Amino acid sequence: MANEQHDKTYKITVNGVEHILNHEVLSFDEVVALEFPNADPNTIFSVSFDHAKEPKEGELLKGQSVTINQNTEFDVDDTGRS
Repeated sequence: MANEQHDKTYKITVNGVEHILNHEVLSFDEVVALEFPNADPNTIFSVSFDHAKEPKEGELLKGQSVTINQNTEFDVDDTGRS
C-alpha cells in the first residue's frame, strides 16, 4: 500500500508543454527547470499556476513549493536579470 503513492504520475503543463511527473510536490526551481533547463542563475523568473491541489492557484516564489493535481498548469516567464 505504501508504494502506491510512488507509482502515481501527474500530467502538468508548463507554458503549454505537457510534462509527466512522479511526485506531487513541485518546487519553484523544478518548475523553472522544466521550461528553462539551462537558465542563467542570475535570471529572475515569475511562476504562476492554476488547478493545483494546495494552494489551488497563485504565484510561486523562489523557495516555495506547490502540491499539484492532474492537469495543473504553470506559466513561467523570464522577467530579467538580477
